[in-house]
Amino acid sequence: MIRLAAIAVSLCGLATPSLATEWVNCAAPDGAATFDFLVGSVDFLAIAGLNISVGEKVWASSAAYGPGEPVAVGQAFENNDMILIDAVDEGMSAKVAELRLFKSTEADSFVYGGTLRIPGQGVWTVSCSGQ
Repeated sequence: MIRLAAIAVSLCGLATPSLATEWVNCAAPDGAATFDFLVGSVDFLAIAGLNISVGEKVWASSAAYGPGEPVAVGQAFENNDMILIDAVDEGMSAKVAELRLFKSTEADSFVYGGTLRIPGQGVWTVSCSGQ
């Protein structure tokens, strides 16, 4: 029985890379606004976390990702050319931010760029990098 449990744990360890995640950090050139999102490595866009900031105002989808007002993913869409993500307030009644990106990839490299709009705060061009 113990041997069977050890095998099961080992197999779970082998599955871990398929659950790997990566932060994509998008920022205005002057750093005035940022939109960072944590994506899972699956065959579709799965947003696991968000951090958004403009000036002193900060939003976070979880306290584990940092301080800030609560925010959630309202929509997330990706195709070969673009990524669209909307962040909404905790009650899902108001849009907090809109991220609209065009993307280009080659081998293991990627470049994302587009716009970040935070209603009532402003709109910025952003470029993104991964971690």
